[in-house]
Amino acid sequence: MSNLPRVSIVVPFYNQEHVVEQSVRNLLSQDYPTELINFIFIDDGSTDRTAEILDRYNSDPRVNVITFSENRGRSRSRNAGIAASDSQLIGFLDGDMTVEPDWLRLLVGLLNDEVVGAMGDSRLPVGTKPNRLDRYFYSYYRGARQIGENYPLHFRWFLFNNALIKKDALDKIGYFDQSFTTYGGEDTDLAIRLWQAFPKGLRFSTRAVSYHHHRRTVATFCHAMEGYGRENLPRLLKRYPDYACEMAGNWIWSLKGRLVFNFVIRGLVKFLFTINPLPLFVRYLVVASVISGARQAGPVL
Repeated sequence: MSNLPRVSIVVPFYNQEHVVEQSVRNLLSQDYPTELINFIFIDDGSTDRTAEILDRYNSDPRVNVITFSENRGRSRSRNAGIAASDSQLIGFLDGDMTVEPDWLRLLVGLLNDEVVGAMGDSRLPVGTKPNRLDRYFYSYYRGARQIGENYPLHFRWFLFNNALIKKDALDKIGYFDQSFTTYGGEDTDLAIRLWQAFPKGLRFSTRAVSYHHHRRTVATFCHAMEGYGRENLPRLLKRYPDYACEMAGNWIWSLKGRLVFNFVIRGLVKFLFTINPLPLFVRYLVVASVISGARQAGPVL
């Protein structure tokens, strides 16, 4: 008899008809005992055919489809999935992702008495030619790839678009903060609380791969990050002032921040980027966008 834990995979979808069928079929084919896995799919008020496609799978005993009449955001969607689960472990994926058949087994294998959460890697779908943002987004310069495997992961690197968490750890610290309704922030908030409760309890795996079927440009991503800096970063800085440096808060109003992140340097980097689109230039533009948004919001009181 298997001693593997029971797992619920929570996936929110919003207007992702282009990949929802592939995502669902992909998850239903996981190499994991059928009796120990179930899937909670949330249609977050989609206006395309996402809900219709998800409904086709409602007859599968492993599948529970939750439908929202309006878009409520990832925090509410994920929390609805957690609340509907009675499993020991909760897996999280975004609706525009697909995974390898061994994805779940690899993440489960990382958890033990000390480790309460594991995060997988994200890559471009096979055969997709990377654009300028992709070369940064999937490079060594971004996120947990800098840390590597088998090391405790700091909260600033931990994301929930490809992750597995012990349910009792979530019960202890609370779920996603539903007041985060715009882009970014909800992952950081929950990661901080997890890290505070379990400082050595988070891990990263390059082998637990997800493929991200969402193409963005540098301009659209920077626009989203500016919105995060304006709307949600100030809330995080006010809530967790001791971690301001880890969230780039020390660059917003300081002299060094004004010297490095200003319209002159930003314009120069944009020009250099047109000549040579290095990932490091994209990294600067992304951080500059966050800081620009935070400055628009004003000082955190």
